Amino acid sequence: MLMLMDIGIFAMAIWVAFAVRTTTTLPEFNGTYFKLLLIISFVRIPVFIKLGLYRSFLRFPSERILSISAQGVAISTVFVGTALYLADLKGEPRAVLLIEPFVSFFLVLSSRQLIGKQIFKLSSSGLAKRERIIIYGAGLAGIQMAQSMRVMEGLKAVAFIDDNPSKWNMLVADIKVFPPSALTDLAKKHNVRRALIAAPSSSSVERRKMVFNLRKAGLEHGEMPNFLDIINGNVKIEDLFHVNANDLLQRETVEPNRALLKEVVSNNAVMITGAGGSIGAELSRQIAALEPSRLVLFDSSEFALYSIDMEVRQMYPGLKVVPILGSVLNEKLVLDVITSNAVATVYHTAAYKHVPLVEGNPIEGVRNNVIGTKTVAEACAVTNVKHFVLVSTDKAVRPTNVMGASKRVAELACHFVASQAQQIQVADGVLPVPTKFSAVRFGNVIDSAGSVVPLFRKQIAEGGPLTVTHEDVTRFFMTIPEASQLVIQASAMSNGGEVFLLDMGEPIRVYDLAQRMINLATRDNEREIKIKITGLRPGEKLYEELLVDASTSEETTHKKIYKSLERGPSLEVVREQLLLLDAALNEQNLDSVLAVLQELVEGYSENSLASN
Repeated sequence: MLMLMDIGIFAMAIWVAFAVRTTTTLPEFNGTYFKLLLIISFVRIPVFIKLGLYRSFLRFPSERILSISAQGVAISTVFVGTALYLADLKGEPRAVLLIEPFVSFFLVLSSRQLIGKQIFKLSSSGLAKRERIIIYGAGLAGIQMAQSMRVMEGLKAVAFIDDNPSKWNMLVADIKVFPPSALTDLAKKHNVRRALIAAPSSSSVERRKMVFNLRKAGLEHGEMPNFLDIINGNVKIEDLFHVNANDLLQRETVEPNRALLKEVVSNNAVMITGAGGSIGAELSRQIAALEPSRLVLFDSSEFALYSIDMEVRQMYPGLKVVPILGSVLNEKLVLDVITSNAVATVYHTAAYKHVPLVEGNPIEGVRNNVIGTKTVAEACAVTNVKHFVLVSTDKAVRPTNVMGASKRVAELACHFVASQAQQIQVADGVLPVPTKFSAVRFGNVIDSAGSVVPLFRKQIAEGGPLTVTHEDVTRFFMTIPEASQLVIQASAMSNGGEVFLLDMGEPIRVYDLAQRMINLATRDNEREIKIKITGLRPGEKLYEELLVDASTSEETTHKKIYKSLERGPSLEVVREQLLLLDAALNEQNLDSVLAVLQELVEGYSENSLASN
């Protein structure tokens, strides 16, 4: 079929050559047309056969077809010209022999390209529905990945993003290149959730900028590995990305209210304690984007503080960033940092949150979570910080573990400090704007360091099994960016003394979450990964709650934020118990510490700890 097609091409090329030579669309051939067609076909077809043109794989046209076509046309033209010269045939215009080879070459090459595209289009239509992605980087690595995806099940590249303006609006591998500013619109237009960074030679600063642009557009990102790793089986294409958090939650997030986000952040000095943790780091990123006058990053972990400090500085070189290495238990340090930096808003995320670890180290867990919170809150009160926001947890409601009980006492401590500050101001006759104390209570953030999701990913990569403590254990889950945005928005709604609750949706059974991750990670059904039940850990309970009494909450102006109306112990009881707690911690008296927790926290008992 290809040979017959080529003969037709030669016939057309000869006709075009005569038409050009005679400057008419209906030239008079005088019998030479068919003679030339016969000679050229008998010479050129065997040359093409010898060079292997008819053995080329048309589904993927390559440079080899271009080379063979050029060689075949050139060689055959020399033979035809020589034959006509030796035969001393008259009447064949020499200009035709010069024009025809160029037309034949163009038509032969074009026909292969056209056939290849049609074959690919027909064959690829049978592939399973592929997820659309954006490739960040229109260089050689990005082109290689885009070409690979043309025949790859699972992924399809729909656009290139590149930071180089000279590439914008160009077509690379038949895919258009866009600037980073187009990411959000492209994601919506093509229903894209993930992007692939294909810039292996980029610097760390450039890579962080790419990650920032992708996060800003709400896209999950992955890194393109070395192709040798893919070929050797060390990396599989489906391993380029993590399982998307929204796939796991199976619910839509709500767009943040930009006015609320900026209200307590923009043009204010903001301090984040625990800035290197999962929530603290995400708060740091999002607050940095809201143009605070200064961002104070406070953390006791040197590496965590270094990491988030470097990331924020590289992304926002014009922002004044102040990294502070220290403990929230250091009263003088906290006070000096707030004063010297004129801090207006404090987000207190510093806490020990790992339930089994705190259960095994209750004295230090309570000291850090309660006394540390009280220390920062008191420093805010005496320096007239405008907003203090405690990041709390759903485990503070009817807790069965020390961690949850300590976070509930931390909430009560904030309320106590707020009331004390107001009383002192009234007594002194001083009427500055009092600090607005609030707490924001929510469940598990799905990709945090202590979440089950990173553990499940690791276990899936190792082939399983996935470990679940109990088949019926349920938890509230939310993505880190969504939780951080809601914390910032809740702080802007505070009038002082509130405990805000984030709408986490319906609780998710952890067993179902594990099964969902297995299904998403093994779409090809080539791997069978099992789930293993290990039993509840010390202090762990089957169900978490956001409220002690579901009827004691009210709506706010934000559809995802509620306000708790719970009644706790009296302020006098809280004051007395906090004094007892401080003494018990100093004496390392565990029984007294637990007694205070039971006195202040509704629903808490020490049975789980005692049984351990």
